[in-house]
Amino acid sequence: MDTAVRRAIAALTFGADARRHFDLAADRIARALLDVAIPAIEGLEVGFHAEPSRLVGGDYLDLFRSAQGGIVFGLGDASGKSLAAALNALMLRYLVRGLVTALGTGDLELLVKHANTVVTADVDGDSFITFVCGEIDPRARTLRMVNAGHEPALILRRDGVQVEVTHAHGIVLGVEPGATYTQLCMPVGPGDTIVMYTDGLTEATNDRGELYTIDRLCADILAHRRDSPQELADSVFATVREFAAGEMRDDSTILVLRLTA
Repeated sequence: MDTAVRRAIAALTFGADARRHFDLAADRIARALLDVAIPAIEGLEVGFHAEPSRLVGGDYLDLFRSAQGGIVFGLGDASGKSLAAALNALMLRYLVRGLVTALGTGDLELLVKHANTVVTADVDGDSFITFVCGEIDPRARTLRMVNAGHEPALILRRDGVQVEVTHAHGIVLGVEPGATYTQLCMPVGPGDTIVMYTDGLTEATNDRGELYTIDRLCADILAHRRDSPQELADSVFATVREFAAGEMRDDSTILVLRLTA
């Protein structure tokens, strides 16, 4: 057989094998970022919906039980597309897990500050990650969270007529190594619903180039306030997908938390 033909066949074989291994690695990364096991927490209902726009994306979501018996949540959105963004998001997921193990959740501001220091030293100069983390304690009926340049959390009170938009946030992770952050702490009660999400939802566009916007998202939350958290998450996602004519161009994630009696 001609040497050139041998080389061509070898290249094709290697290419297929390399692609298979890439797909396997990408699938494992995607599952690590978005296949979330919801811990059973008395007094709290949880729902979420997450989809990457490609094989893997830069969104990550994590939920785990806190030492106080509540739930710790982390939601991030790494800049960029595909595998590079996914690896940065995966790094942050395990970094936060480690920091919570070492420091606990008593000082979320310090936790996010440490996370920012590591991310700033580790990611490329033009990369960054928006991030929000916090803890809900159903027994103490408190919500504490720190927002690092992420989309504002939304809160619909049990008898509220409009959705509250939180505004406290600091700079994104990965830009300023000495950045400090501020914790937002507020009471929450039975029937209150907290919604967090990534900008793949609010920045979805229709065929006229219009954004879905936070106002539409708030209206959708109000329209589905009687749904369970999982139904609400799925309904919002379906509405945004319909608005965008089925073409979600960015990774999109929504997390819904609701206190029960």
